Amino acid sequence: MTITVRELVHNPHLQTRVLAGTVGLEREITWAHVCELPDPTPWLNGGELIMTTGLAIPRIAQEQEIYLQRLVAAGVSGIAIAEGMYAPELTNPLLAEADRNAFPVLLTAYEIPWLAITRTVADANTHKEHARVVQTLRVYEIARQFIHNTSPATILNMLGEIINCRLSIVDSVNRKPLFYDVKLQNNIEDILDYIRPSNIPHSPVVHRLERSGTIVLQVSVPASRPAVLLAIPHSTDIPHNLVLRHIATIVGLVIEKDTATHERQRRLGAELLVGLIDGRLAANTASLLLAEHELREEPWCIAACSEGTQPFEHAWLHLQLYARGIPHLLAHRGSILLAFLPANADVLSSLQTELPADVRLGISNTFRIPTGTPEAYQEALWALRAAESHEKTIVYYSEESPVSPFLPRSRNEAQELVDLVIGELLAYDFRHNSQLVMTLYIYLRENRSWQGAAKKLHIHKQTLVYRINRIEQMTGRRLNSTGDVAELWLALQAAMMLGLLPDLS
Repeated sequence: MTITVRELVHNPHLQTRVLAGTVGLEREITWAHVCELPDPTPWLNGGELIMTTGLAIPRIAQEQEIYLQRLVAAGVSGIAIAEGMYAPELTNPLLAEADRNAFPVLLTAYEIPWLAITRTVADANTHKEHARVVQTLRVYEIARQFIHNTSPATILNMLGEIINCRLSIVDSVNRKPLFYDVKLQNNIEDILDYIRPSNIPHSPVVHRLERSGTIVLQVSVPASRPAVLLAIPHSTDIPHNLVLRHIATIVGLVIEKDTATHERQRRLGAELLVGLIDGRLAANTASLLLAEHELREEPWCIAACSEGTQPFEHAWLHLQLYARGIPHLLAHRGSILLAFLPANADVLSSLQTELPADVRLGISNTFRIPTGTPEAYQEALWALRAAESHEKTIVYYSEESPVSPFLPRSRNEAQELVDLVIGELLAYDFRHNSQLVMTLYIYLRENRSWQGAAKKLHIHKQTLVYRINRIEQMTGRRLNSTGDVAELWLALQAAMMLGLLPDLS
């Protein structure tokens, strides 16, 4: 075991006595070193016994107090001063500060060489140091053997066994586990808000947190994702800070490998989902590809998620869903995020939990064959429009509850409406890369205000007048007729739901 200040003082051969800080005699000494610098703290790790002939100690009372405060803040275990050498008189403020902080101030006899104290500390710590080296070697052996073919959760369990702790990796920003563990989450749920974000990226400092009788050791993980390692000891034996930092390094490698693997899965999943929606994949091929993404069990559903007009970053969502063990595909279309998921209440509840509170959801009917994806996609968009229209968080699609009673109730009906009313406009825009459909939508959305629509489109009013005349000619409908305007508006809404034009809302 590491030697304590009390054990060192009680060694009669060292002729050392206590001047102040008696309450702190149980402090452990990791190393004893001579230092005459006025501020040695940048070179300390914590747990050291500073030995000095007195040259480093200021003579002014206030400066002595500041000197001692620096040592306390650095986690030094105590200071030993050589008797009868160069130390000034120790002032009452210094001794009082030592007592307040339970910081031992020792006086060592003149004839005792510092080497005797250093050797005593080193010999006492040899067994502990050997055990620490063995632990570190075991940590890196696990990394060598298992990092390429073992799940992150399994590696965490193996590392935890080495130091007799339960380990968890938590995102320090959103306070959620990177590798989801229900048992561990329940044990530390009440302490997650107490995680200390570090101002220094990947700081090696180990923080000790305690709440409701649970001790949690926190250390930053050197990784591209903001992460901290939380260690909950199974006993009163607390792992050494150095071993925890080595484990944090291995965990950083695990996170980087996991992130790279899932980023590749996310990109492939996005391509697969787009292919399913566009109907470009045969049923057998689609089933094999879905199985590679662990989506073997049906039924499935499509969830359409929207956060206003701007697409929101969703790479984190992919990682969080996998952390929860939820197979899925994600893809963006315009400002809408689409998710292909197993159709069950727990999965959809988890999805809602991971999404920001202001995101609206449209959920399709369930389907059992991959070729049902295009129809489910349309249903999810229908439901999302209803959620936005009625300001609801989540809406499930049903044939009896379309977005509007005037909109088509099926994909075929929607396509027929689009082809009949604005089909020629869409074809013209596609051939000439023009913006007639966009112009029509903005003009109607601005309640046929020439000035408002021109400003939104960033064009001159006369240009807008020309475009509207062209639209009227091609559609055969007049924009001063309420009936024609209603047909055009409903056709635009149907085209959006069919994915024939971007979300212009």
